[in-house]
Amino acid sequence: MPKVEPKNCWEFWNCAEDIKKKCPAYNYNSGRDCWLAASSFREPGCPKVKNEFESCSDCPWFKKLNPKF
Repeated sequence: MPKVEPKNCWEFWNCAEDIKKKCPAYNYNSGRDCWLAASSFREPGCPKVKNEFESCSDCPWFKKLNPKF
């Protein structure tokens, strides 16, 4: 079976249901522009990776969708 390309950040990161419930991007259905909902990791920010990167622009999902950034 071919690998399905993620369409949203929560698919890219394979987020569990408990993480998605806390996620502003998931709650606003903005998984293709989650950095707007997550406000570059200001609270509440991304519950999955907010402690892994200094800003959203460092995130692999952001880079994937914004290759010229």
